[in-house]
Amino acid sequence: MNATLQIPLDIPNIRLLSSRNGERGELILEVESHLNTTKCRHCGKAIIEFHGYDRPIQLRHLPIFERVVLIEIRPKRYRCRHCEGDPTTTQKLDWYDPNSPHTRAFERWLLKMLANSTVIDVTRRCEIGYDAVEGVLNRWIKTQVQWSDFKHLHTLGIDEISLKKGHKHYVAIITTLDDDDHPQILAVLSDRLKETVVNFLNGIPEHLKASVRRVCSDMHEGYAHAIKETLPHAELVIDRFHVAHYYHREVDQFRKQALADLKETVTPETYQACKGTMWLFRRHYWSLTGEQLQQLATLLLLSPPLQQAWLLRHELTLWFEQQQTKTEALQKLQHWKEKVRLSGLTCFDKFINLLATWQDGITNYFNDRHTSGFVEGLNNKLKVIKRRCYGLFDPKRLTDSA
Repeated sequence: MNATLQIPLDIPNIRLLSSRNGERGELILEVESHLNTTKCRHCGKAIIEFHGYDRPIQLRHLPIFERVVLIEIRPKRYRCRHCEGDPTTTQKLDWYDPNSPHTRAFERWLLKMLANSTVIDVTRRCEIGYDAVEGVLNRWIKTQVQWSDFKHLHTLGIDEISLKKGHKHYVAIITTLDDDDHPQILAVLSDRLKETVVNFLNGIPEHLKASVRRVCSDMHEGYAHAIKETLPHAELVIDRFHVAHYYHREVDQFRKQALADLKETVTPETYQACKGTMWLFRRHYWSLTGEQLQQLATLLLLSPPLQQAWLLRHELTLWFEQQQTKTEALQKLQHWKEKVRLSGLTCFDKFINLLATWQDGITNYFNDRHTSGFVEGLNNKLKVIKRRCYGLFDPKRLTDSA
């Protein structure tokens, strides 16, 4: 008994005329449009006078049971009596692009295949050329900002990633937040030089530039100068986690020096016990168990200056956590700096010098408590893409992949 299986093509406004096998085993489906009109390419009016057919074209469609499928169609042509010379126009259908050798459904499927694969992987799996995949990317992925898609740019973020580890080849990532606080990439710049950032920011339409309220960034001087020059009305918000990383690092260097001093004065057993507290020292005390706190106390009691630095570091972290105005935050920061001065500790000297330059941007955090977290999240995604693509050096492709 013969069995028949019907599989919908999901292609609108066509009728199937015939099917046949191709020379390479592909399935060729001959179809025809049942629409009897199109728009004139000159005047844009609807025309219905049928003129004839174009030459047949074949379009790669979704595979059926892993078999290559081609849609063959002869596009209809219509004559316009509204225009001088009665020009003809080829009918355009929604399910394929005249400049593409594929149906739109096939190209959407190809993009899904690229989500967790390299271009080379997809070319092998889908039996398609490298240039064809590149063509799909170029047709579907925006490489220029469509400013008309944005009503405002209240929050911008600037950060960078290195394209090649150890070679300091940095590209700058410019992002914004949409109305639902979802990050959107605006640009992947070829470097992080001030001039490059200035050129991009100056390219933002004036009404969108005026809508920028804040720019979240790290303490890169090039970014700060670019923001001040192009967006003088926007406040610069220095990311609190970059700041915390800085003073945590300085206190950790002091811990290493304190351990070196203790090595000369305590027994080897005590020194080994102190040396094993590195991760306990770096963590916040409220995340430690009672047993871990006792273990850490062994080190801190042997080095009172280190204990004082540890407490001052926590005080600064809690300063960030408090709900307060910028004015209140500045007052408490001045009080903290005075405590550091009276303590005689030098491990915070570099951080206090840093505050002389970046204090305004750091305390702007307390206005609306914005950080660069949304930028860092996208950067991590781009780093994964970079590692997966085995030597991706074209910044444009980072925009495509993200």
